[in-house]
Amino acid sequence: MQSEAAQIASVIERIARDIVAKIENLTDEVLNRPMPVPDANTIYALATHTVGMGEFWVLALVGGRTIARNRAAEFRAQGSGPALLVRYQQWIDDVHTVLDDLPASALDEQAEPPAEFRMTGGLGAETLTRRDCLLHVVEHSATHLGHIQLTCDLFQTQ
Repeated sequence: MQSEAAQIASVIERIARDIVAKIENLTDEVLNRPMPVPDANTIYALATHTVGMGEFWVLALVGGRTIARNRAAEFRAQGSGPALLVRYQQWIDDVHTVLDDLPASALDEQAEPPAEFRMTGGLGAETLTRRDCLLHVVEHSATHLGHIQLTCDLFQTQ
């Protein structure tokens, strides 16, 4: 039977692969196309933010790696689909490296996300465990998967 952390890794992977499935056949023009809605993000920006958030919360806060992150820049990101897909595959691989053999006791250890990420994620100032961080990644990634799905659907109807 998989450990709790490995099960969470599988859920994160499933969400990430659903994002990949939505974006892998889109042209760079569609990925970077502005939405016809005020303050909306491009598909590329949403996907970049999702992977950037996931890398930081899993690899840095749970895995102890050093991850440089510019959250604000994620929402302005533009680029090519193939490079983004490579980044997603690397993230999926890294998630499994960090989580598949993580002892259950490690999930109860405290994590210290920066205040900016706590507030933008709606997590407040309370103490967070590594488990809380992983559940945040699941919740936040699933939310942005929905945004990406809806945006793709909108562009298909135009």
